[in-house]
Amino acid sequence: MKKWYRSLMAIVLVAIATLSVSCGGSTVQAPPTYTPEKIAQIQIYAGRLTKSQERLPELLSYIDKENWANIDNFIHGPLGELRTQMLRLSGQLLEAEKQQVVALADDIAADLEGMSVAVEEFNQSQAYATFDAFEGDFAALIDVIPTEPDTAS
Repeated sequence: MKKWYRSLMAIVLVAIATLSVSCGGSTVQAPPTYTPEKIAQIQIYAGRLTKSQERLPELLSYIDKENWANIDNFIHGPLGELRTQMLRLSGQLLEAEKQQVVALADDIAADLEGMSVAVEEFNQSQAYATFDAFEGDFAALIDVIPTEPDTAS
């Protein structure tokens, strides 16, 4: 009879332990935020993107002059690294901003493709149109980048 009692007690103790572990209160986690360190890292990537943005008047002057070789060189040279920089930046962001940056990165890549097609076709009006779209998408991307740590506590 003792053997039966021990087996029953072992089962009861296992059930109690399982129940107490599974019903234990979960800790509520604070939503993710940007720390000063994370903002500093993001600003490194943002600085690189801002430098590219500051060079856009140079690209526009090439379009004005229909300087197709320099437009193509600019798209594939200084702006050739944009995709990589934007993806690296997105890896540092919280989910909401990350999704926006990835979507804008896709738009920017499509804008650059369109500009490249304009160069191949020597089409200045298409180059202007894609430049305008590119410039708007690029400005929107810069606006999404957080500049200060979250202060929510």
